Amino acid sequence: MYKVYFIFKKMENIKRVLIVEDDPLLGELLLEHFNKEGIYSELVVDGEKALESILKNRPELVLLDILLPKMSGLEMLKKLKEANVVPPLPVIILSNFMEEGKIKEGVALGAKDYLVKSNVDLNDITKKVKGILDVL
Repeated sequence: MYKVYFIFKKMENIKRVLIVEDDPLLGELLLEHFNKEGIYSELVVDGEKALESILKNRPELVLLDILLPKMSGLEMLKKLKEANVVPPLPVIILSNFMEEGKIKEGVALGAKDYLVKSNVDLNDITKKVKGILDVL
């Protein structure tokens, strides 16, 4: 599944967010919510497609799940760090893992933040994304 919503604004003003989420319901919900908030977003459902998209399209931010088909989010983050893409590319991990070890690993690999899905709502996620993109 590969879906993109377009926001018609001047190209230099568009902030692109890559949503990496294999749960179709949550992925679509995030995509539609960001669209309503004026954030151009793209959804990919596995780690390999996400890595390819990041290297090709260079989004301004990645919202990343950890448990993904084909390549885990942490594996992908490690490859991005090795390629010196992360940082400066901000990555927010959005996962159900609340294990301190996973959180520390994600941050050590360059994630800017780690949000637990069950502890945040769409507005919390959007506020965090807009704050990092500086589009409040």
